[in-house]
Amino acid sequence: MSVFVGRASCIAHRGVRRLGIYVVMAIGLLCVPWCLSEELFAAETGRLVEKDGKYVFVESMDPATKLLLERAVKQGTITQEEYDAVVRESQERAYLLQPSFKAWYDRGFNFSMNDNAFLLKIRGRLQTRFTQRYRIDAYRNSGDSKNYPELLGVFGDYRATRSIDEASSFNLRTARLFFMGHLFNPDFRYNFQIAGETAENAQAPGAVTLLDAYIMSSHINWLNVQVGQFKVYFDRSQINSTAAMQFAGRALVMDAFTANGINRRDVGITIMNDEEVYPINYYFGVFNGVGPLVNRFAQFSSEEPTVGCSGGQTSGQPFPTTANCPASQRNLNGNFRSNVNQMMYAARLQANIMGRAGYGEGDIAYSETPQMVVGGGYAYNPAINTSTDNAFLGLDLANLTVRRALAVNGNGRILGQGVVDFSTWTLDYALKYRGFSLQAEYWFKNVTRHNKGLPCLQTTGGGGPCTAFAPGQLGNSTGWYVQSGYYLIPRKVEVAARYAWWDPDTNSGGDLIKETDVSLNWYPFGTYDYSIMLTYSNIAMGQGGYAIGRSSPLPSTGGSQSTVPCPATFPSGCVPLDAHAGTLIENMIRVQFQVFF
Repeated sequence: MSVFVGRASCIAHRGVRRLGIYVVMAIGLLCVPWCLSEELFAAETGRLVEKDGKYVFVESMDPATKLLLERAVKQGTITQEEYDAVVRESQERAYLLQPSFKAWYDRGFNFSMNDNAFLLKIRGRLQTRFTQRYRIDAYRNSGDSKNYPELLGVFGDYRATRSIDEASSFNLRTARLFFMGHLFNPDFRYNFQIAGETAENAQAPGAVTLLDAYIMSSHINWLNVQVGQFKVYFDRSQINSTAAMQFAGRALVMDAFTANGINRRDVGITIMNDEEVYPINYYFGVFNGVGPLVNRFAQFSSEEPTVGCSGGQTSGQPFPTTANCPASQRNLNGNFRSNVNQMMYAARLQANIMGRAGYGEGDIAYSETPQMVVGGGYAYNPAINTSTDNAFLGLDLANLTVRRALAVNGNGRILGQGVVDFSTWTLDYALKYRGFSLQAEYWFKNVTRHNKGLPCLQTTGGGGPCTAFAPGQLGNSTGWYVQSGYYLIPRKVEVAARYAWWDPDTNSGGDLIKETDVSLNWYPFGTYDYSIMLTYSNIAMGQGGYAIGRSSPLPSTGGSQSTVPCPATFPSGCVPLDAHAGTLIENMIRVQFQVFF
């Protein structure tokens, strides 16, 4: 499958590239007469020069010198032929002495060749933030081990993050460098984005990483092609940049419903039409489906040396013994035979009913006419290995990268469900008019388990049949948000409010996540480039439902210890992380400064 898609993508790319070259050649041939006439005109009189965003006509030589030469012609001191020769030589000398490139600053540092065959724009963005948190006592006792667990060590053991009621911190939330421009002509663009930043609740130093790295051909308006690593064109809240938001951060529900369930970015190819040309826009992409800077080889199943035997450790075999697997063996093999041929498919369709609302959240442009857009998307991401469905923590050394990404984005309840397929739908709406903005989005994610039946929680210690099962099947997930804002002072001062609702497991109760945000924003220069935000958030996170390997009480091993809730012989160590489950409530104030230069 991947080979076929790769070859098809290669053939399609070659076709687009050749067609683009033909178009450029045709335009070039049509422009030859005009270019020649411009050259002759400039050689005699002067030329148009761009200066500070304006075009100014500049004589080919110094006006005083030209005036003296013209008088000399009239007085007969020199002939007309001599005069024409001096003018041409002056023009040629000025052309040869001028630099072959130009550099200037305009919302970034720009470097361009005079023939416009190359453009480089360098920009930087910095967001610094102060956060004050107030949490209830339940965070001290139970923390959150279901939606946002931490995975430790090479085995990925679960841990709940617990904290005191009050916490204060400064944070370098966003620090990025952008390198963008075009090659050969403006229809062949490139974009690189490098980030060095730290998550708000990070316990380790941040690292520099590559966020975007792609090239794009826009030679054909109805068939633009984008290849590389970039945001998946799926839902409005993820396509939008954090540089153009109404709040200090995205709502939790937004990150949980990315196309791949792991990250808003992925590696692949997307075809689309030009958003500025057509009122209805389409996007269709094929991706690895496991996030940025990684492919399907990042997730696998650990396997015993005997082919067909599931992975285990010398301390115990989690699944029944068979003729092929008579005894426990160590994890020595990485089984890539199950999902490296799978790809993610994402599609989006949107209709610009009135104007061009774009993806920025607020109406900072103070639109004189209504701007309205409606969109929707679908993404299918198969064969995501969430770790073997067994409470034996440390069972599988596999795919920690994918498992940790699922946990960071709030999809921790899916962990331990074995191999699953994600099918995600979204609908979104946006309206902007004279400083007022309204935006809403709805998601539904269907989670299909490859391992049928209730997840196994425990086997007899040395191998054998499953002795305990999860109390129920993991359900699907759904969520939505609505937000609105208004500029009290056009393009300068904005107030905004948002409410978000999220059910991470439709088969469980008491697990809803609700978020309310209010923000006051100041844009001193009337653009998103400079802003100061004051955002208040209230988050209520229900801890009901069940999470494999974290819920209490854990089953016993049976026999003489059947009455012991957490037997010492249980292979995982028996850690009831949510013994005090309830609703976790957090109030948070964030003050954020942004500069985009």
